[in-house]
Order: sequence, then C-alpha cells, then structure tokens
Amino acid sequence: MVDPHPDAAFLTPDEELPDAAEVGPVNTPDETAVDSPSAEIQPADHRAALDAIERAWTTIAPLQGARLREAIRSTPEEEWRGRPRILLALAASHRSIGSRSRSAALPWFRGVAKAIDADPAMPLDVRAGYHVHLAASLRTLGNFVVAHEHLEVARTMIETDITESISARISLSAEFSLELGLIRIHYGEYDQAQFALGLASGLSEEHLSVAQRVECASALAYVAMLLGDFTLADEHLSVAVELSDGTDLMTSSFAALAQITRLQLALERDEVLGGVAPLIDSVRLATRGSDWEALGWFAEANACLADRRYIEVLDLLARITRLVEGFTGQPTLPGAVASLRAETMRSLGQPQEARRLSAPLVPTPRHIQCPGRVLALVHLAAGEPEAALDALGPCLALGDLHSERTMPHVHAIVAAAHLALGDAARADIAFDRALLAAGRNGSVWMFATLDPDVLRHLLDRAAQRDQPPVIRASLERLLGSAVDSVHQLAEPLSDRELVIVRHLATGQTLGQIGSQLYISVNTVKSHVRSIYRKLQATSRREAMARVRQLGLHIDD
Repeated sequence: MVDPHPDAAFLTPDEELPDAAEVGPVNTPDETAVDSPSAEIQPADHRAALDAIERAWTTIAPLQGARLREAIRSTPEEEWRGRPRILLALAASHRSIGSRSRSAALPWFRGVAKAIDADPAMPLDVRAGYHVHLAASLRTLGNFVVAHEHLEVARTMIETDITESISARISLSAEFSLELGLIRIHYGEYDQAQFALGLASGLSEEHLSVAQRVECASALAYVAMLLGDFTLADEHLSVAVELSDGTDLMTSSFAALAQITRLQLALERDEVLGGVAPLIDSVRLATRGSDWEALGWFAEANACLADRRYIEVLDLLARITRLVEGFTGQPTLPGAVASLRAETMRSLGQPQEARRLSAPLVPTPRHIQCPGRVLALVHLAAGEPEAALDALGPCLALGDLHSERTMPHVHAIVAAAHLALGDAARADIAFDRALLAAGRNGSVWMFATLDPDVLRHLLDRAAQRDQPPVIRASLERLLGSAVDSVHQLAEPLSDRELVIVRHLATGQTLGQIGSQLYISVNTVKSHVRSIYRKLQATSRREAMARVRQLGLHIDD
C-alpha cells in the first residue's frame, strides 16, 4: 500500500493547514481572475455559500477555478479552513480553464491529507476523492508513478468501503477510470486506456462534470485515431465539441488530446492546405503548461515533417526530449521521438544515422509505434529489399492485431520491396491492401514515403486492374485525376511558376524561396495558390506528385 501522502518533492512539508502566506492573499484575486464572483457563488451567508460550494465544486472548479478561489477566500478563513471538501475544491480549481501553475494545488492537497489524518472516518468522497484529484495534479507534473499509486489507493477504498452510497461510489469509479485511462495513454497502453476510458464514458452523463466528459471524449478520440479508426475518432471529437459549446473548454488542457487528434487527422488525410497553422495554434493553446505539451509538440513535428521542414522537426524533438526528461515511469513518447528522429534523418539523406537510431527501438503494443517501417525504408533506399521485408517481419506476423493506422504503411513498403525483387503479383496484392485501407479512413500519408517512380509504377499497375469503388477512389485521389489516363493541364504553369515548383520540391519554406528569388513572401504565396489551382492539388505533397505525373522534371 502506498503512503497516502505524496513524497516531499511534490508537497510542502509544513505541518499547518495552508494559509494566506502559502497560497496568496486571502482576499486578493489571483492572476487568472477576471471578474468578481457571481451572486450564485458568493451569497451573503458565508456558511450557506460554503455549503453550496461543497455540493457543486466538482462542476464549478474546472470552469471557474479563479472565481471559485475568490469566492472561498472572500469568506472568513476560520469558516472554511477546517472543511476538507473546500480545501479539495481549492486544490482541484488549479486545473481549471486558464490555470497555468501546475504545482499551486499541492499545498491544498497537503491540507486535505492532514484533515484525513485527523479524522480517518471521513466520508469516502473526501478520502478517495483526495487520491483521485491528487493523481490528476501529479499527472500534469509528469509524476506518473506516484499518480498511479494514488489511483490504486483510491481503487481499494472504492471497492472495500460499502458505507458510502452507491451513487457516490459510482461517481468516484468514473473519475478513477478517467484518470487511469489518461495515465495509460502516457504509457502507450492504448487497449487498456480505451477500456478504462470506455467505462468512464459510460458513466459520464450522470457522474462526471462537463470538463471531465470533454477530457474523456478527447482521450477516446486520440486513442481511436492511433488505432486507425478515424471514423470513431471523428465521432468522439464531435462529442467533445458539442459538450464544450458555450465554454472555453476546447482551448484548455481538458481538450488537449482533441486538438492533437484534429491536427493528426488532418495530416493523415493530407488536408492541411491553409489549415495547418490554425490547428497548430489550437494545439499549442490547449496543451501549454500541461502534461500533454510534449505530445502537442510531437504532433507539430509531424506537421513539419509532412512539409519537409526537417530542421524544425529536429528542433522540436530536442525540446520534447528536454521536457520529458523529468517524467517518471516509462512513458512512450521518448520512443516515438527516437523513431521520428530516425525518419527525419532518412529524409535528410542520412541512412546510416537513421539505421542506427531505429535498429534498437522496440514496437509498442499493436505496433502503434512501429520503428520497423523506418528501418525497412532505409533498406529499400539502399537497394536491400530482402532486408526491408525482414524488418517488417514482426508487423506481418502480428497481422490483424496490428494498428490499422500503421499497417497500410507496412503494406505499401512490402509492395515496393516485392516490386524490387521482381515479384509483381505479390507487390500488387500488398499495394491493393494499402489502397483499401487508405480508402476506408481517407489516409494517404503512407504513400509519400515511397520513391516517386516506384509509387507511380504501382499506381499505374493498380489502375489497370478491376478495382472496387473504395480502391478506385484512393487511386483517383493519389493520381490527382481519373486513373484511366493522365490529363494535361488546362492552364499550363508559367516559367516563374515552374521555378517556384522546383524550389517547393526541395522542401524550402516560402520565406526561403522568396529570399532566393528576391521576391516577397506574399508574392510567393500568390504563385503557390496559382500553382495549386492549376494542378488541382490541395497540398505541397499532392502538387509534387501531380507535376511528376505530368513529366515536368522538377528535379532538374
């Protein structure tokens, strides 16, 4: 059994309950307060106000944390310092919308712990609630180990204490399951996370606050995206948005995973034209100062990789590494960083470094992180198709249990390897499987990793076969037009636009292109819009595929 109090690294060691000196002036609003407390929260009768807060704090704290703290501090301290539910409300209020201090809650949790020590028979909602909400705060600090231990203490209390009402125990179980699912996500245990979050979601309408329901739907969307069920991810995102209506929850850490999922789905579907910058801004806003900040940077790094801004990718990965250095336990993000760094080095033409980085990496359950794909691409580029297939052996052995998000990439690489070995029949089968998966979830990113000439050859062969509508749609999207023939442009590119296209193909930013051509960024943007319109493309990736399809020799 874990000590019910966090270690000294996370709580102040003072022996008294928190007072004004520890948490700020009692009658002065903190930096997040913007308005005076509402009449509903601060009636004239102090005790009645505190009674109301005790009944409703789980709903108020996430949405109006600053106002809740001001309402409590505006009453005489002797009225509330001995009320553990009020102290718990003060602690939890520091996870509200707009709150950025991740450690400000900890002195208040210390006060709750002392109150429990003084009265071990305190009601279950205080004793177990203390552990659940403390776990949430410790999670935001990256202390996943101690957070998980507190959750296990709460679990034992909920399961063994039958004196509390069934409704109260169910509410605690829902909160416990939500927090457990969020920690499982950090650990890369996505099946277990989905199960715990599913339990919380099933109980959420009656037993979780609106903020917790948004957090639960956001987490479920993220897990569904990683597992490759993009339709389900979209459904969970819709739930989160609907629940957030009329609040700022979508800009807070409660919706951090929803914003990350939105960005990742846009990248997966190659729907980033004109939309990636606002999506990245939303991710930064929602994740800042939370335990999801590093994951937000990782999603941004994926966006930079899709746009061939490789040096920015490496810079973001370095920032992530520094940020997660203090995390406890075994979070999965460092392995994902190493895999993405290997992919970036491969894209930069550094195959040996990519091989060195990816060789020791171990896939996560369901191969949601699947470093074998990077190693296989390195082998393909080196003219080693047999070694590429060997690198993908564990993926093929996992089969249907492999994440549907990453398995299409495996099939695409397998197709390229068999084509290099002269086995066209097996190449066709693997490529059709990749196309089928792409048609189901709208994802096309996996094809951009193949050599353009190899990809075009596989696409041409697939277009000549009798295909079901879902594969035919994937082919048409990848080719940029009907697959039966390659149409010439209705409006040809100008000489200046051809120059811009050649610069785009190198992965340069618009600013870099403008500097080299001695024109403004706005002029470059105008040319790029015209290029995309003429090519009927919606992203740089589609534009490059289209110009190669037209034989414009952009690599000259």
